[in-house]
Amino acid sequence: MSSRRLRLVRLSALLKAAPHLAAPYEEAKRVVRAFRKPAFYEVATRCNLFCEGCYYFRDSFSPPVEETDPAAWERFFEAEGARGVTMAYFVGAEPALEQDRLFAASKHFPYGNIGTNGTIRIDPAIPYRIGVSVWGVDEEVDASLRGGRSFHKAIRNYAGDPRAIILYTLTRSNLGDARRLAEICRDNDLPLTFNMYSPTQSYLRKLQEGEGNDRTFFRISSADSNLRWDEDSLSEVRLLMPRLMDEFPETVVYSRAYNAWATQPGPLYDIDPETGIARDCHSRMIGQMRYFKTDMRPGAEKCGTSDAVCSECRMYSGGWSSKFEPRDEDVRDEAALTDWLEMITALGRIFLIERPAEQRLTVAA
Repeated sequence: MSSRRLRLVRLSALLKAAPHLAAPYEEAKRVVRAFRKPAFYEVATRCNLFCEGCYYFRDSFSPPVEETDPAAWERFFEAEGARGVTMAYFVGAEPALEQDRLFAASKHFPYGNIGTNGTIRIDPAIPYRIGVSVWGVDEEVDASLRGGRSFHKAIRNYAGDPRAIILYTLTRSNLGDARRLAEICRDNDLPLTFNMYSPTQSYLRKLQEGEGNDRTFFRISSADSNLRWDEDSLSEVRLLMPRLMDEFPETVVYSRAYNAWATQPGPLYDIDPETGIARDCHSRMIGQMRYFKTDMRPGAEKCGTSDAVCSECRMYSGGWSSKFEPRDEDVRDEAALTDWLEMITALGRIFLIERPAEQRLTVAA
């Protein structure tokens, strides 16, 4: 019997023994169904910030020839919708700079997730979840990590917007801002979740080669002072997150089980020793996953954030997508299954919002 089949047998036995978990499990299946056929779409190659260790502007970055015809984008997204894509991730440098493309996409995908730095408000008619990336509350921390002050603009732009969730990228240098951020999000009717900075190949190369600082994406880091995690800082995050969840239960959208997993020392994934690539990360461009560049052609990306170093990756996109299906440890006993269900509940709240009834598209069973 295959390992997957064994997990299903174990899952069935656990649900039979704990019938109170049946309803949460059915809801978990509904959440996961929305991600059944995902795709990543770069919709912008421009950005108005210079984030330290940027995920997008890697070494020798050369943007593709960009399609600028709105009608071509409309046809492209129509074809992707017909292909059955259920969840569209809109990425790139800064998607808010190309909102016509987001409008075109909104006609064809039932669910979408837009990653933005928050400095430009996305039109209220675009009905997708908006992950507003924040790196610091203190103006000096904010400016040093992002190359410009962006935090207060983001809060002003999205306060009370039901599409928005603040995505705080945790680093070793900004943990002290986390509680203050939770207060601000509470007071501005904004849910809050967390990402953990994960170094890119470009960033690690600059550290390892002792490259001097520049005026763009490597302004403040050095071999002795940088954004990489160590056991002490991981332990600090592991203790901090449950405290914030307890203190701000209506604001912080996270999971204790996920936090325990994401802050464990060492690699989170099964790393291929020859390639250095994670074999079990569900953000990989394998199976039904696709990644399209701004020329509308499939990119040869290894994952949704291709320059990230797999052995040090704690990025929320890869982490959460790797929880869609319970693993052996998730069906060990009732407590483990309860933890997995808690993670899927949080995942749904982070990535999904329901469209207005008049704009709702059907998700096939």
